[in-house]
Amino acid sequence: MKNIRITILFSLLFVFGIFAENPVPVKTPKGETEIVVAVAANFKNPMEEIRLSFLKQNPEINVKLIFGASGQLTTQIQNGAPADIFLSADMDFPLALYKDGYSLQGPKVYAVGVLVLLSQKEIEKTKSISELLSSENIKFIAIANPRTAPYGKAAVEALQSLGLYEKLKHKFVFGESITQVNQFISTGSADVGFTSFSALYGNEDNFRFSQQVDPKTYSTIHQGAIVIQSKEPKSEEQKIAISKLFDYLFSTETKSILLKYGYKIPEK
Repeated sequence: MKNIRITILFSLLFVFGIFAENPVPVKTPKGETEIVVAVAANFKNPMEEIRLSFLKQNPEINVKLIFGASGQLTTQIQNGAPADIFLSADMDFPLALYKDGYSLQGPKVYAVGVLVLLSQKEIEKTKSISELLSSENIKFIAIANPRTAPYGKAAVEALQSLGLYEKLKHKFVFGESITQVNQFISTGSADVGFTSFSALYGNEDNFRFSQQVDPKTYSTIHQGAIVIQSKEPKSEEQKIAISKLFDYLFSTETKSILLKYGYKIPEK
């Protein structure tokens, strides 16, 4: 009966669209040259800020952003969805695109992610993650789909490293991306959730508990950027615009934004 109630609860939430997770395009004012960037859900807020900073210096370029889970975006690109640059939450998905001929150059690490455990509830910070998650008070643990979301994969690795995965899997609630996990947490549908450290920035009031996950328990989250080779011919203006934005992802201005949102700067 308990499992049935859980299934009904989350089914209703999806039916009413509360957690709809189709990649969301962000409309931008028309510029002379348009480029499309597919962005992993965890990087939504920093990328929007990077975009604004870039447009101040390049007002003639129109940058359209599309957000979603890295795996979903990869599939869409493989199916012909337009994208000039892909910012994944890992290196595996962009590397797969490169190997399949979707890019002329391999991916480059633009940020290093940090995995955290968040809750909107008051929780003792003196407890270890193992004690916290094993508590009877924690009934639902939100995790992004490890097949499509690298932060979900990192969460599973951490749980396995701590010897908790099999013990706690009856508590897991899977979201299709970090965005959905953050919704589960902020609405209280999940007691705690594994997400990106960047979710905290500007949302401290929504999360009363936060604790970084020991980075030794999961593989380093190297987030990769790659330029997508379009099947349609690009104008010289578009090629220049794509190159400018890709280079800007590794600029001093972008590094400052990364640090503000809790990301680490990749080593050269």
